[in-house]
Amino acid sequence: MLNQLVVIGRLTKDPELRKTDTGRNVTTITLAVPRSYKNSNGEHDTDFINCEVWNRQAEVFSEYMAKGRLVYIEGKIKVDKYLSTNGENRKSITIHCDSFRFIDSKQSKKTENTFNSEEIFTDEVFDNNICESEIPF
Repeated sequence: MLNQLVVIGRLTKDPELRKTDTGRNVTTITLAVPRSYKNSNGEHDTDFINCEVWNRQAEVFSEYMAKGRLVYIEGKIKVDKYLSTNGENRKSITIHCDSFRFIDSKQSKKTENTFNSEEIFTDEVFDNNICESEIPF
């Protein structure tokens, strides 16, 4: 059996590093990932995917990543079950990050980044920043 996936998307906000009660570092992020097809209005819908980065990777991620940055994440799907406040069984899906790569050019976290879900991916991003040797398959 295999539980592995690859996601490329843009950060919807600056990552924030926090510590668990046991002292482990964790950064929870959301990636905006446009769908490859257009909806009935001729626009690309966007999925917002929750991810978590742990331990030393969480420190590095929160130090160097910022809102709007393009990131490649490899990880596993984690499904948590819980009871809602009105007693209904619910599930939440999160990507547990095993590794990540910065795809776009370096930007200071202090730089103002704008996020527009309609302009998440452009031909320029892929033509200039991904070479065949970086593709994992």
